[in-house]
Amino acid sequence: MRIRPIHILLFLAVLPFFSCTKEYSYEGGPPQPQGDFRAMIDGVQWIASDTAEGATILAGQINISGVSDDNKQVSITLDDTVTGVYTLNQLTASLGSYVDHDSSNVYAFTTNQGVDTTQAGGTVTVTEIDKVNKTISGTFACKMYRDIDSRGKTFTQGVFYKLPYANSLPVANSGDTMYATIDGTAWVAQSIEGTSVAPQLAIVGSAVSGSPAVSLVFPLTTGPGSYGLSISGLTYIGIYNPTPTSALTSASGTLTILENNAATKRVRGNFSFTATDPSGQNPTTDQLTNGYFSVKYN
Repeated sequence: MRIRPIHILLFLAVLPFFSCTKEYSYEGGPPQPQGDFRAMIDGVQWIASDTAEGATILAGQINISGVSDDNKQVSITLDDTVTGVYTLNQLTASLGSYVDHDSSNVYAFTTNQGVDTTQAGGTVTVTEIDKVNKTISGTFACKMYRDIDSRGKTFTQGVFYKLPYANSLPVANSGDTMYATIDGTAWVAQSIEGTSVAPQLAIVGSAVSGSPAVSLVFPLTTGPGSYGLSISGLTYIGIYNPTPTSALTSASGTLTILENNAATKRVRGNFSFTATDPSGQNPTTDQLTNGYFSVKYN
């Protein structure tokens, strides 16, 4: 079983109420050794199902995710790939999230919402990365908050023990494709995934190593037509990760939806955008042109 890592931490930072948890997918394959992933959430035991838990160590990040039998998902993304203590709060790239997929409120609780660490934040301690058996172990405790309704969750006694991890992404399904010209050079995604988390749809294409990666985020109900790609408004967004540690967003560009079939869950379109660092700290500008995707989404 493998889990899709998050490529768009920057997007999570600027739009924390978007539920990042379905950026992961669980896939079949050879039987893997079972680990353990659990925590107390507001004093109630949460345990990830053996068939819906796992981790990746990829693209400069550790990702851990699990879904319980009652469809509640906990995900943790850490901004390095070594053992040690990681801080989660409003200022760190490391992130924890929680979502109840059966709830009428689809927005996630995360560690980077709220005004300060009294509302959200905590620590994750990675105690072991077993590179021979490819498992990861550690502990965590934190608070998560949801700005949209000012609610919080408290996580205590968090443990992930001998959790199997992968260090490459699954190759794209034969029916899916995503390509573009990046700064004059042809690029084709090796791994592709489309994930719907109402009200948004995310299309992510990348190398199997995790980067470079291109992501498109737009409303799930978007119909055929042309739409401006920009970080402003947080509605139609293009994201380019040239390396595991860099994320550039669309300063300007166009997304043209050719098809968005809710029955077959396939979306096709063209895209082009200028990718820049929204913080202004990185002067790099990349041009993505002649982009096309045809992806079946979950």
